[in-house]
Amino acid sequence: MNNYEKFFQLHHQPAPFIIANAWNVKSAKLIEENGYKAIATSSGAIANSLGYEDGEKIPFSELLYVIQRIRSCTNIPLSVDFERGYTNDLETLNGHIQKLIEAGVVGINIEDAQGEETYLKKLNGIKSYLVKTNQQLFINARTDGFLQKLDSPLERTLERAKLYKEAGADGLFVTGVSDTSIIKEITAAVSLPVNVVGTPKLPAVKALADCGVKRISMAVFLYNATYKQLEKVVKDVKEEQSFTPLF
Repeated sequence: MNNYEKFFQLHHQPAPFIIANAWNVKSAKLIEENGYKAIATSSGAIANSLGYEDGEKIPFSELLYVIQRIRSCTNIPLSVDFERGYTNDLETLNGHIQKLIEAGVVGINIEDAQGEETYLKKLNGIKSYLVKTNQQLFINARTDGFLQKLDSPLERTLERAKLYKEAGADGLFVTGVSDTSIIKEITAAVSLPVNVVGTPKLPAVKALADCGVKRISMAVFLYNATYKQLEKVVKDVKEEQSFTPLF
């Protein structure tokens, strides 16, 4: 079984799987060494670690380099936070997709913050390219209706889920949702495996499993937690005038 097949299977098992989001080789290797079945990247974490703001401010070439380094040093499936594709040109978009596949990436998240019309053009373009070139890539369609506080976000999410599946999406990533009753409505109505982000407002993994969730991400929160701890250490060294906090 290759890494794409392993990654696809993770979304179709009875229990949800937790996917941790890396931003460099060290974080990715720690994720793998601690028994996670797959690695995702966080666009916000990678960008911030290199001095860029999130939101496609990092050049794709720099993002690709980090992805290539992560993939060359790990063995488990790797999925990439692809934001909006780092372009609006469909030919360039397919070029980006090809470079990710050549790097060994098995999945992407691609978000619909630009609206359904633009998103469907991109999604259809990617799927057509994959079919034409006989390649596999798990497309996790990220829908931001709740995050963007659109009118009737649940109804909009369900409508988009149907459109995105027809366009070739393999999973549905719903951001900004923390009400378990709403999550249950989504998973009951959607045939795609549903991904949510683990936050303090959401319950433990078992409760999310009972809601029908198949994938739980850490997003940028793992990165934030890591550097919050680093900040504490450097502050303690300075305040205590001792190197004990390093050990």
